[in-house]
Amino acid sequence: MIDILHPNINQIWLEVQKSLAGNQVISGGITLAIVGGTIAYLRHLPKQIWDYIWERIVVTVQVDSRDDAFEWFRAWLHTQPVRTRMRDLALVTERSGEAGFAVDTRENAPRGVFAPVDGTFKVQFEKRSFWFSASREKQQNNSVLIGFHETLTIRTLVTNRDALERLVTAAYKTVHKPEEPRVEILAPRWDDWRVMQRVPPRDPKSLVYAGGLFERVLADAKHFLESEKWYSDMGIPWRRGYLMYGPPGNGKSSLITALAGAIGRSVCVLNLASSSLTDDNLMNLLSDAPEGSLILLEDIDAIFVGRKKESDSKLSFNGLLNALDGVVAQQGRMVFMTTNHLEKLDPALVRPGRCDVHLFVGNANKVQIQKMLERFYPDIKETASLIDRIPDDVLSMARVQEFLVRHRDNETAMRNAWVELERACLEQVK
Repeated sequence: MIDILHPNINQIWLEVQKSLAGNQVISGGITLAIVGGTIAYLRHLPKQIWDYIWERIVVTVQVDSRDDAFEWFRAWLHTQPVRTRMRDLALVTERSGEAGFAVDTRENAPRGVFAPVDGTFKVQFEKRSFWFSASREKQQNNSVLIGFHETLTIRTLVTNRDALERLVTAAYKTVHKPEEPRVEILAPRWDDWRVMQRVPPRDPKSLVYAGGLFERVLADAKHFLESEKWYSDMGIPWRRGYLMYGPPGNGKSSLITALAGAIGRSVCVLNLASSSLTDDNLMNLLSDAPEGSLILLEDIDAIFVGRKKESDSKLSFNGLLNALDGVVAQQGRMVFMTTNHLEKLDPALVRPGRCDVHLFVGNANKVQIQKMLERFYPDIKETASLIDRIPDDVLSMARVQEFLVRHRDNETAMRNAWVELERACLEQVK
């Protein structure tokens, strides 16, 4: 029974020898022999006594699959020689980093990671031994498989506690490279969140919004994050809601990703129209979102027009309201909703307390178009003749960008084709 519960006692004894060898007081042969004999004797003690001793010589750490650290260790183990000795594995699709093996030659193709799901194996780190135990349990709802709950248990001698902390750091750096800052984009995976992408932070200078929109949102977000004590003193829930509305193609979601990079946060993207989303599921997802992450609810009008449901989702309107500001809502949370049709939203959804800041993100004006031209063609001169021919607030920024991308290598061709944008404006006005 003991052998099942604990690593081989001989391995433990070897680790004790290494730990004691550096101590001049107790490193003598007689002392080591006495300690060795004692440990051998302990093997024959009743399980309760052995467990009592075990708890005082071994440190145990559990890593839950719902925690970010699980991904760190999954990626780290894939880099270790022990991976060739693992036999009970799960194939995990990795789209967010460089861990694993390439399954395609394309630059952004997904990668595969073989992750342990059962068994115990030893890993060497800094010439110290760590025992990993993997386990997986099915998660079911009314006999329907909805996912898996996985656990990694790490054991080592108490003398290796500092090395254990360095092991965690090494695992973290496998996924998060300090020299390459990234914004994590997460999406739901059953009742939990999974990192889908890690993208470089957007350079604020590359953003072209009217009226200093990004700067205003950034200032508001920073002020909110610095105001925890004030909210507490006032007895007000420390939460902030933003509603970004306006015609499609003008960078509502891009602004939120850029903001996350500027303040060092991740983004949790939630599709409310999903047919698997229920009131309880939404409540759990918002409650369990990584601390400090920005919650993005895109195209909120696609699920409810007023209070009438427009999709096959099981989510109710009251369930959405309760998840946004119910008693279990996270403190310090920032929720962003986007919509192309403000007029379709029920006032209860966008009232202060749920949506404290309303931001209009409109079509391109002349100033924005000029900044886009200067970004694509830094040496361009006399832009006025081009800009004056395009009216304000008709073309989306996406439409302007698509045109400039198509002609990015030839300014002359771009000037000659400018009539395309003029024609697009006329069609929009009609």
